[in-house]
Amino acid sequence: MRQLFNKLAVAMATTTLVASSSLAEPKAKVPEATVVAMSPTFTWNGVTVSNQGRLFVSMQRDVKDSTTPSVGEILPNGTIAAFPGGSWNQFRWGNSGENQFIGINSVVSDSKDQLWVVDPAGIGGQPIAGKAKLVQIDIPSRKVVRVYRLDTKVVPKGGFINDVRVGGGYAYLPDSSLGALIVVNLSTGEARRVLANDSRLRSDRSLKLTVSGKPYLNAKGQLPNGNMSVNPVELSTDGRYFYFQPSGGPVLMRIETRLLKDFSTPDSVLSKAIQPMGRGPFNAGMTMAKDGSIYFSDIELGGISRRFPDGHFEVVAKGPASILVWPDASRLGPDGYLYFPSSQINRFAGNSPTGKSELQFPFHLFKVKVASP
Repeated sequence: MRQLFNKLAVAMATTTLVASSSLAEPKAKVPEATVVAMSPTFTWNGVTVSNQGRLFVSMQRDVKDSTTPSVGEILPNGTIAAFPGGSWNQFRWGNSGENQFIGINSVVSDSKDQLWVVDPAGIGGQPIAGKAKLVQIDIPSRKVVRVYRLDTKVVPKGGFINDVRVGGGYAYLPDSSLGALIVVNLSTGEARRVLANDSRLRSDRSLKLTVSGKPYLNAKGQLPNGNMSVNPVELSTDGRYFYFQPSGGPVLMRIETRLLKDFSTPDSVLSKAIQPMGRGPFNAGMTMAKDGSIYFSDIELGGISRRFPDGHFEVVAKGPASILVWPDASRLGPDGYLYFPSSQINRFAGNSPTGKSELQFPFHLFKVKVASP
């Protein structure tokens, strides 16, 4: 039986976002975006949509004593059910966490209705070394299919697996803390860390970034370091290319997946094979549509921007600054809507200018109709 969380009631809403016209050329009509759900108790930073339109959210463990279920399914009746249910969603500080979600950071569903849960074992964004794992769950049966455990050779101390894309029998994960890519052979379970010495995957500390119109600086007056290295990632719809960039950009890059899949390919070859694709905005997630357009969770914009295959951008939607703060990991649903959360990353204590938590509840989940589902 599904576990329902009274503390995490989801309010279905119809708040309309303020949508703007194109950055590059005018549009006849900008799709409206609406608030889909609200979380009055727990934080969240990502969403995914199954083939049947089921919504799943990733909820970070921001403090040790958090009772977050980590993975939740937003139900039609306005509640959230722990997914898959049982002990997986019941981690408490002091547990080993071997077969529990310790501190997840992303949920992604694939075309085969498998849910992939990225667990860097992060407590308040600080990972527990040696505990990182990727969990595969069959959505229809709610059964855990396999757990891929990533040791410290693949995710060393201080490393933070942030997101995942799955295709062609492989999983690709960014280490958004230290700056590297992890490739997992899903058949054998073998994993490899690559491009750890390529500076293009790491955060450029000289960038001047803004959130809600204000400089993104911590209490020390510095650009926060947490998870600013390679973070937004995506697979091309044909599986040929893997796209990636540091959160702050400024360059979007891609590499052929055939090279990443070949574990004999040295880093020197991989580095030379990286293709710069032009400007990459300050963002926390990207989703590619069938036509090759990329939808960015654009942090400085406070909304969604779209990069067309020819490289030009337009604004899809933006929302009231008070509730759409740090748009995060998005996914396209079968209904043609792009779903994305406001994660307020800049308001966490370690990132805020006061050094204290400035989080404002409830947290919001949005959707916007896009041209290319």
